[in-house]
Amino acid sequence: MENNPIRAGEVALPFDPAETADDARLIYIGHAETPWRPERDCPRNTRQVRERLAEEPELSFRVHIDLPFRPGLKDVKAGDKVMVLMWMNGSRRDLIIQNSRHRAEPAGLFSLRSPVRPNPIGLSLVRVKGIDREAGEITVDALDCFDGTPILDLKPWIETIDRLADEP
Repeated sequence: MENNPIRAGEVALPFDPAETADDARLIYIGHAETPWRPERDCPRNTRQVRERLAEEPELSFRVHIDLPFRPGLKDVKAGDKVMVLMWMNGSRRDLIIQNSRHRAEPAGLFSLRSPVRPNPIGLSLVRVKGIDREAGEITVDALDCFDGTPILDLKPWIETIDRLADEP
């Protein structure tokens, strides 16, 4: 974990979950295509990506779906809101208390959206701008992950289901 040192106030588990994990039998269904590389500052969330687009409108984002899974794109269309679940493969997995840059005090990981967690699953709510089902290419409005990040799943955002009952 020398690439991701512990910051003041952070607490690591006494083990690395990656070394003790049961085989959940997850598979990658594709990968993300983004302008973000480790040497280029990747925004921390899709709101920041969309703000960056105001300054750099040429930025583009795609989700590539591998051939066997492309039939699952049958009903996805431009304008849809989709939750993209990603495997944040470069993240630490052992921090249980984290010192987030946007909080005054260290916080428990389950109150953070950080990709640093026992199972480094990232989630982004995006809007589909275009789709080429045959090529398995979905153009989306934003993604907050590095180029090449493995995709675990896509799920539709459904207003009548994904909104709390007391919200307008």
